[in-house]
Amino acid sequence: MERFLSQCARYIYDKHAGELPSVCLVFPNRRSGVFFTSYLQHEIETPVIGPEITTVNELMRAYSTWNSGEKLELISILYEVFCRHTKSKESFDEFYFWGEILLADFNDIDRYLVNANDLFRNISDLKEIESIFDYLTDDQKKALEQFWGNIAVGDKTAYREKYLSVWDKLYPVYAEFKERLMQQELAFPGMIDRDVATRAREGKLEFRFQKYYFIGLNALNACEIRFFDFLQKQGKAAFLWDYDRAYLDDKQNEAGHFLRQNLLRFPAPDDFKLDTEMFNRRKQIRLVAVSSLNGQAQQLPKFLHETAGTAQKQFDSTAVVLADESLLFPALSAIPENIDTINITMGYSVRNSVVYGFLLLLVSLLKNRREEKNGYSAFYRYVSDILNHQLLGGCEKEKTAAFIADMKQRNRMNVELSEIDFSPLHRLIFSLPEKTEDYSAYFLAVLGMLYQQQKNSGDAILLELIYSIYQAIEKMDAVVRKAAENHQQKITDVIYFRLFSQYIGQVSVAFEGEPLSGLQVMGVLETRCLDFENLIILGLNENKWPRKFTAPSFIPFNIRKGFGLPGIDEQDAMYSYYFYRLVQRAKNITATYSVVKEGMGTGELSRYGFQLQYDSVHKPEMRNLDFVFANDPVQPITIPGSREISQRLIQNNSKERFLSPSAINTYLSCPLKFYFHYVAHLPEPDELKEEIDGVVFGNIFHDTMEELYRGYVGKLIGKADLELLMKDRLRIENEITKQIARHYFRQNPPFQQKIVLEGKSLLIFENIKTYLFQLIKKDMEYAPFTVVSLEQKYERPVQLGDRQIWVGGKIDRIDEKEGKLRVLDYKTGNVQAFSAAELSNLFERDVKDPKKEILQALIYCWGLAPQKPGKDIVPGIYSLRKLFETKFSWEIKINRQRFVFSDIEDEFEEELQSLLSEIYTEDLGFAQTEHIQKCGYCPYRTICRRY
Repeated sequence: MERFLSQCARYIYDKHAGELPSVCLVFPNRRSGVFFTSYLQHEIETPVIGPEITTVNELMRAYSTWNSGEKLELISILYEVFCRHTKSKESFDEFYFWGEILLADFNDIDRYLVNANDLFRNISDLKEIESIFDYLTDDQKKALEQFWGNIAVGDKTAYREKYLSVWDKLYPVYAEFKERLMQQELAFPGMIDRDVATRAREGKLEFRFQKYYFIGLNALNACEIRFFDFLQKQGKAAFLWDYDRAYLDDKQNEAGHFLRQNLLRFPAPDDFKLDTEMFNRRKQIRLVAVSSLNGQAQQLPKFLHETAGTAQKQFDSTAVVLADESLLFPALSAIPENIDTINITMGYSVRNSVVYGFLLLLVSLLKNRREEKNGYSAFYRYVSDILNHQLLGGCEKEKTAAFIADMKQRNRMNVELSEIDFSPLHRLIFSLPEKTEDYSAYFLAVLGMLYQQQKNSGDAILLELIYSIYQAIEKMDAVVRKAAENHQQKITDVIYFRLFSQYIGQVSVAFEGEPLSGLQVMGVLETRCLDFENLIILGLNENKWPRKFTAPSFIPFNIRKGFGLPGIDEQDAMYSYYFYRLVQRAKNITATYSVVKEGMGTGELSRYGFQLQYDSVHKPEMRNLDFVFANDPVQPITIPGSREISQRLIQNNSKERFLSPSAINTYLSCPLKFYFHYVAHLPEPDELKEEIDGVVFGNIFHDTMEELYRGYVGKLIGKADLELLMKDRLRIENEITKQIARHYFRQNPPFQQKIVLEGKSLLIFENIKTYLFQLIKKDMEYAPFTVVSLEQKYERPVQLGDRQIWVGGKIDRIDEKEGKLRVLDYKTGNVQAFSAAELSNLFERDVKDPKKEILQALIYCWGLAPQKPGKDIVPGIYSLRKLFETKFSWEIKINRQRFVFSDIEDEFEEELQSLLSEIYTEDLGFAQTEHIQKCGYCPYRTICRRY
């Protein structure tokens, strides 16, 4: 297989062997020039001065007398002109996004030599299209008629009128904008191209080379066409096109769209013999579906093994092409160790680096800081994310760990940044600048100190990343200051961070390597003009090749089409050519695509894969590459019973350390969880709670109720008393706030710091207040009653053989009415049932929906019974979620019947004694629950690996 550039090198050398310095070779990119030079060296036998090698963009820029302006400076000037013509009152912030769109539109207008006055004309009569735009083709006129016909239909609307009023002003804006730029010898890229093309046609340019060869180009804009046309008429231009008849002659194939036009306009020399029948020759093609995005790289070792005979012989033998450039590092890690030399053509975008990720954390901190009396504070997550970042991992570890532990212990949602003074680097990071114009200096100072700290790490790539980003921010800072000083533009946070993302996002770090050796790894655009015998394409998905992105435009689609401006169809044609040209000479092609539907990814094979399958002579082999990610099945965990465990449980039980209803319910629900918590005493993870969880919410509610009702203990409380309590809103609100400070912010009384409720904590405050008022209303309906006790502990022993097991708990409230004691349990969670068919149902082991609330209430009654002999005790539940129901009831029923505890006491104690005998035996083990849904919120679920 002879490569296209090899054929070009032989042709040009045969033509200009003795005059190479007088020849200029123009390529689509620098990489193709490097490969061409290598092929040319094979033709040359003696040392010579080589030809000039450049790209199309570099050639055009070389003839310009203007400087290419920075985007911020250009938009600043455009903003001044736009406001003057449209009388717009919008701020520079509000205009900046539209300014980017207008600048891109003006760029296209000049690159495609469009008459801006005609384009921005407001057509009031469709006949004007025929009379004014006689230079357009019929298809272009039809596109304009369709747009202006549609916009003329129907009643005029405010939106359409506003659009047209701005549209009318765009040509004066465009004209004055360009005039202002010329006065300052500035230009946008399209403006430079238009000027060079115009001066070339007017004969105002001098061309120092005898011959210009344009090699392997595809899509040309109007300025390039005019420029090339002038050189062709001067006899100075020759065009060497790369194509294949398979897609050139197929009018339905968009890959040949631009070549069909180019060959007519700029035909190749008659004596340049190109083999244009390569595509239909036999190829081995595999299209591999992979059920993982990064897993596509795992096809590399197999492919390289299959092509081992040719894979490493020449630099142009094998290439890995990344349609999805995010697969660079998975690809590099998958390449076998026996591949000694790898050349990465594409740069590594700093967007994927830890340094960029760290800077984004600083950006979040700047965006979300709060100004306090003594400086700035920030939400804890913005602080902890920075402190835990790997770039700070080796800096004052102990102080950082202690600070984070303190945040968790005190549940501190907001952190004063001045507290973080562990080291000079920490002090610098959390000393935030006040003004936007000082942001760059802040980032540069942080990067500078990071660079010094990492100097001895031996990580050359990390240092290069820091240095490259540092240079980009320096450049951006100069542009920002120039815009502020020369155009008096106020650069706000919105604009600064938009620029920050644009400038830093464009930075890439070049990998060092020998470009003409080893396995080539490259992106799609780097493949232009290059040919390889073996290809592996990673990420051949529909949304990756072709790229589905079109820049926003103020110019409607039909008007763009009418004036020949590029759109999505032209973009598709470009990427189609890149694909077909790349595979036309290859012999072995493996392309992978991900079937994962995620984000913008459709999980579909690119259209080009389907075209190979159905519209070509080739019959690609379709493969599926599946990965079994599952480990060995998770084995159930069972802790066998033992004398040691039994003794430990008994030793931990006493009158002061009784077995609680919660512990009993835990055992019934999942014995293994009981073992972890009450035998092994494994601590639950301590973490900051952004939201007030169920436990904290319940504690706040219980303690608030206790404080509000404390003064009524031992007294008869009537409806009038409760009405007075409800009217004392300030007392209720203060008590709720105190309990939030205690349980959520973890402050101990007396409270020194002022509690500021905001966001979620304020919502919880309002919720608790609503529930409190509703509960008091229900008590008013039940009144009068006597409050016997609040949050009082009760315990009672159970005799198991020769030992006693103490069971007890804290009863939320006991009140008395008409001789009956009511044992009340407040439940802030969801209570599934208030009745049981039989008492034994409450003691069933490992059921899907246990009636744990009823069992807890009955254990309280059982514990209280010996202390209140002769009293009728009735269990009850105040479920907060049911307080607002019309038929609210607190009563618990067995077999649909009301009861007093003495009716069931003997049976209950028998069931309880049987359960405790089981818990404290040496024989039974502690097994996992069979109902996995219970594991969702279990603190020990990571041990069991079941959820």
